[in-house]
Amino acid sequence: MLLSFGTALAQTDRTPYSSQGLGSMSGSALIHNEGMAGVGIASGSGLHINNVNPALLYQNSLSSFDAALKVEYKNMSKDGASASNLSGGLAYGVFAFPIINNRWSMSIGISPYTQVDYKIEEPRTVTSNDDVASLTKEGSGGLSRIHFSNGVHIYKGLALGLKATYLFGAIEDKLSILPITGDDLNLITTYTENVFYRGIVIEPAIHYALKLNNTTSLNFGAVYQPETTINAEKNISFENSQIGSGQLVSRDTILHNEDGNAVLPQKIGIGLALDKAYKYMVGVDFTMQEWENYGAYQADNASGERSNDNMLNAYTIAVGGQIIPDINSVDSYLKRIAYRAGLRYSNTPFNVEGTQITNMGITFGFTLPMRNFSSLNLSFEAGTLGTTDNNLIRENYFKAGLGISFNDRWFIRRKYD
Repeated sequence: MLLSFGTALAQTDRTPYSSQGLGSMSGSALIHNEGMAGVGIASGSGLHINNVNPALLYQNSLSSFDAALKVEYKNMSKDGASASNLSGGLAYGVFAFPIINNRWSMSIGISPYTQVDYKIEEPRTVTSNDDVASLTKEGSGGLSRIHFSNGVHIYKGLALGLKATYLFGAIEDKLSILPITGDDLNLITTYTENVFYRGIVIEPAIHYALKLNNTTSLNFGAVYQPETTINAEKNISFENSQIGSGQLVSRDTILHNEDGNAVLPQKIGIGLALDKAYKYMVGVDFTMQEWENYGAYQADNASGERSNDNMLNAYTIAVGGQIIPDINSVDSYLKRIAYRAGLRYSNTPFNVEGTQITNMGITFGFTLPMRNFSSLNLSFEAGTLGTTDNNLIRENYFKAGLGISFNDRWFIRRKYD
């Protein structure tokens, strides 16, 4: 079921900046976390699956299923010109269940890991003469992930977690040359690279809760992804086709199923949160990934220094929280709703014309309670990616997410029939 679900995951992050590295990274936060800027390393709840820090899974004493849809509207501007885009689709599917109540729980799920979706066109002068051609670079695809996580309560406020993630997916980059002037104006030449990636990433995690009183605690959490080498397979083709009809004139396979690998850099995340159970939570998360140590695709038999695709180290700081006026209210539904908000700032790994691309956003969200501890979750984010300085592109975006969390008590042996 999870594999078939993965084929339906849609692109929701079209940006020219995804042309670098493996594309735009997709966080592991679920919709209820995204309503507070993705904060979740140190905070959790038994009513929602924590997909950010697996150590907190032990709090899920009920069997839970969480799935979501996302949509994004984006306006891109550069030198007075602008363009807009609307995209969306299924975001993830995650299932969690207890092994030992309040002691050990597991989860399994599927979600996007990176997304590549860009198209860049510009005129170029042919080097050997004064002829002009239109050069188009476009990319699509990305990596998906299937994760299997465990969270175990060790002693008092200490819990440990471990997430094993299988990454898989292909990224296709095309370079097309369309002649504008010259002798041969009937053919378009296309150079295509396709790389399929697959590998396993292990992420240990820890959480500690310091009790301040019976209902309030100060929480610390940390997650770690070590540097990991994943396998890859590369294909390259070269073709000429008729302009207009698209009829193929010639095609050559330059490279077929060349074995290689890529290196994912280490990632560290820490979080701090103040939590009063089912009343309020305020937290801050900081994550850093050393993309300067990223290793782009390289054949197994290749020698020499590996390229890092000009990537830079990235970090994100997020502050967010939630408040529930009265979760046990019987006369006011509005008092049982969880209200969330957050702020996020990121230095992305993308480096364009010597400028590191930044991302700033403000979020808010709600959880609408349903029967049997289930709920509808909503998140909204408005932000800006990039800048118009140095002839770059600024993207103003608005994202919305709708998730549903089912909670129920499964796997209970009947005492009476």
